[in-house]
Amino acid sequence: MRELVEELFGSEEAWVVGGAVRDRVLGRPVVDLDVACLDPERAARRFARRSGGAPFPLSERHGAWRVALDDDRTVDFTPLNRGIEDDLGTRDFTINAIAERVGADETVDPYDGLEDLGASRIRAVRDSIFVDDPLRLLRAVRLEDELPHDFRMVPETVELVRSHAARVTEPAGERIVAELRRLSPSGYRRLDDLGLLQPLGGVIDDRLDRWHSPDYRLVAVFGE
Repeated sequence: MRELVEELFGSEEAWVVGGAVRDRVLGRPVVDLDVACLDPERAARRFARRSGGAPFPLSERHGAWRVALDDDRTVDFTPLNRGIEDDLGTRDFTINAIAERVGADETVDPYDGLEDLGASRIRAVRDSIFVDDPLRLLRAVRLEDELPHDFRMVPETVELVRSHAARVTEPAGERIVAELRRLSPSGYRRLDDLGLLQPLGGVIDDRLDRWHSPDYRLVAVFGE
């Protein structure tokens, strides 16, 4: 995916951003690529023609497009409206606010995300990230749960999560379930510790560890 993006858009202003940069630095497989560019629809259709993927609008409100590939891989193209630093300022955590210029050896890291990656820290880009999108409350816990090297939220971000915990019910149900399905038993316990589980109607008991299955964990915590 990255090689084709470099070939097609190396002569334009385009940046690989977010989780793809984070996972490459951590040596994890990159299955989702996020490219910030000037014309997402044109870029998505061009990428789809060469890759054989299926392009479709991801967000009409924000102008983002996605190309779905085989093996559950995706490439998202998002609008670069006011430059790459402004784009990174809208991201959630510093480790997701790093950009690499397509076709050039240039990295933009205004929030010291690379340093936080090296220190296994999850830190909010700004205090309003959970107001802007409350799903990030669950995403913070999921990142702790999924990333290697014992990643943990810094104390300031933990306090932000606790102070906004009541907002955890605000995102659409399917978005909430998608995050919950990726949690391990320890992830659910972390939700409980941070005050995020009770607003969702969940309860931890000894059934949680009896079976290794995302669907089982959902029923064990939330009931039928």
